[in-house]
Amino acid sequence: MGQILVRKIDDAILERLKLLAKERNVPVEALARSALEEAAQRKTNEEMRGWLDRLAELRAMTPKKGLDSVPLIRKLREGDDSDD
Repeated sequence: MGQILVRKIDDAILERLKLLAKERNVPVEALARSALEEAAQRKTNEEMRGWLDRLAELRAMTPKKGLDSVPLIRKLREGDDSDD
């Protein structure tokens, strides 16, 4: 497994990490590792653009005007379930 060394961490941040680690009963290293794993799981800008492009494609396929369901409901109430 790889390793990194993080330098120039603000003292207040380090103290906060130590406090959080103590509350959770885990080493600071485990807390930092967890934060790094979470950050690595976030979508990149390119991935987000892909999702947004796909969403735009789906929107384009969606009819702009909704279908009126009233005639269909009336037919079903009258017992006519055939597809016209």
